[in-house]
Formats: sequence, structure tokens, C-alpha cells
Amino acid sequence: MKAVPYSGLRKMMLRADELGREGKPVIHLEIGRPDFDTPEHIKAAARRALDEGRVHYTSNYGVPEIRRAIAGKLRSENGLEFDENGEIAVTIGANEAVFLAMMAFLDEGDEVLVPDPSWLNYFYCITLAGGVPVSVPLRVGKGFRMDPDDVARLLTPRTRMMVVMSPHNPTGAVLDRDHLQALAALAQERDLLVLADEIYEKMVYDGAVHHSIGGLPGMRERTLLVNGFSKSYSMTGWRLGYVAAPRELIDVMIRVHQYTVMCPTSFAQYGAVAAYEGPQDCVQDMRREFARRRELILRRLQAMEGIDCPVPEGAFYAFPSVRRLGRSCREVAEHLLEDAYIATVPGSAFGEHGTGHVRLAYSNSYENIEEAMDRMETSLAKL
Repeated sequence: MKAVPYSGLRKMMLRADELGREGKPVIHLEIGRPDFDTPEHIKAAARRALDEGRVHYTSNYGVPEIRRAIAGKLRSENGLEFDENGEIAVTIGANEAVFLAMMAFLDEGDEVLVPDPSWLNYFYCITLAGGVPVSVPLRVGKGFRMDPDDVARLLTPRTRMMVVMSPHNPTGAVLDRDHLQALAALAQERDLLVLADEIYEKMVYDGAVHHSIGGLPGMRERTLLVNGFSKSYSMTGWRLGYVAAPRELIDVMIRVHQYTVMCPTSFAQYGAVAAYEGPQDCVQDMRREFARRRELILRRLQAMEGIDCPVPEGAFYAFPSVRRLGRSCREVAEHLLEDAYIATVPGSAFGEHGTGHVRLAYSNSYENIEEAMDRMETSLAKL
């Protein structure tokens, strides 16, 4: 456990909450969750399930209705065929799906290639499983996309798995089909598993298109497709995700699931059925509002002295460089919080190669983002 630190992101959240309790007007741009309420038809479905007494243990794989809805979604939206009986497991958020993958497939010392910067849960789920995370640097000059040449250079006889996240947290990068094909070729050549995290798939902008690496030739048998309901349907607190993979891989992961959490909350699963089978205008409305906020935050950041902000194609994060300010990213993030009451996350909280950046989540109201940008411009001038 000495190798598993407390989350740098959570530290910022805790301090922001302390300031808020003191009455300070904190604007939260550190939280990676939609600020919208869960759509009413989803909540209504969960309430019905409660009223109908659906309050008991479910199958380890999830209730049949949710597995059927997930299989239908993957078929219609991603062109992927998975058997709802044995090739889909419903998890407590996408986070548990990642944890299951690492615990199920990594032996002591096995290496996993992870884009850096990235959501740190990858790194530390690997560590908890006894594996070794290997950072694949993401560079601004290459659009924060994982470079196949870097991947090839970092492969060793101990490499067991590769993590691919698109759209990406914290950079907002989206991998096009050519990038995915190059990564897929390496995975097939070295017989690697690929954990494909697609939780932000519906949050893409400027004509960017999400592609599933598991749909490429030769990839279905080695891909662990992770997704969930948190981001696209504003269901973060419901804690519902899933992993889809060939039966023999799910069979191994379900054993870890059985002896830890056993199953997700029963009535919440029925809400998720309504998410996938009900009206989808709520998703498009949310994406349009994120696009509007993205334009605002990019315009303001790109006009600020000492800030360089690349354009994110997906998710709901901006990841500007603050190097020209002459301070570390942690110092900048702490200054913004203590001086201007703007909560952000230092890029170093997402890995070594995030150093020099800060992450701002535009999952707050347009008006709050405008106010935050005004405060930020004034506060950074003091540096």
C-alpha cells in the first residue's frame, strides 16, 4: 500500500469543500462529472423497480434486462455483437470493471502500457493487482494521442495488457481509426489484452467520431470493452458500469466480482435499462451544452497571458499548459484555489507526463465558467 498514494484529485476536492464550508464562493472545475440531474425517465424506472420489490440480490452478471439493453446498444451503436448471457458483466461503475480486469489477468510483475497523463485508477489498480504500470507519454505536439512508436519501444516480454481510452481523460483527445489500427496491430503481434475504456464515447465535438478498437479485425477476442452510464446519462452516483468481452475472459473476471461486491444495486440496474432503451434526446441536449461551454472555456483560456490550451475533441475537460507562468502546475492549482476560489486539478495528479498542465472540467454552468474565467485571468496576473 506504500505504492498506492491518496488521490491528488481528491485532495483538491477536499480542500475545495473545506473552503466552501467556510463560506467561500468556490467554483468547482475539478469534478469529472456532469452537473445535470439524471433524466426523469431513468429515475422513474428505478422508483418503479423499488415499488415492485426488486430489492434483492441479482445475478453476478446483472439482471437479464440490463444485459439485454447493453447488448442491443453495442450492436446498434458500435456494430459489436456480444451474447447477453455470458459476455457482459454489469459492475459498480466503470471503475470496478477496470479493477476486475487487472485482478483477473495480471500476475506479479506483469506490465501494462498506460497512456500518461491518464485517469490514475489505471495505474493503481494495476499496482494493487501486483502488476507494473508502464507510462506511454502523450505529447501535445501529437494531439495527446498514444504514439504506436512509443508503444513498440516500451514493449517487453512481461507486457501483458494495453490500456486505450478514447475520448481521453484528462486531455480530451480522440483516437481516429488509423491510430487504433496501428495499436491493434501491435496488440495482435504481441498477443496483448486491450482494456478499451469508452466511458466518454458520446461526448465528442467538431465532427470527431468515436471508434471501438474491439470492432477492428482480430481484436474482439482480446478486447475488454469498458463503459458505463455515469457520464452520458449523468448517473455518477448510481455506480453502474459494465465490461463486454469474450465468454472465456468474462468467466475469469466474474470470479473476482463474485468474491468482492457480488452484484450492483438491484433497482439501479432497472434505471439503467431505461437509460439505454428510453429516449436519447437527453444525451444530445447535454452534449450540445458541453459543446457551448467548451467554446467559452477555450476562447477564454487561449486569450490568457502565459496559458497555452490545445483543443480537446472529446470528454468535458480542458488541459492547458501553465509552464510559461514559471510555477509548477501544483502551485498554480493551489494558487487558483486559495486566491480565486477556483478548484482545478494539477496535471501531475494524472501522471508524470501531465506535469506542467492543469485540468479544468467544464461540467459546471455556463455562468459559473464565465465567472471562473474572469477570476482566473485576474488571479494569474498576480503570478
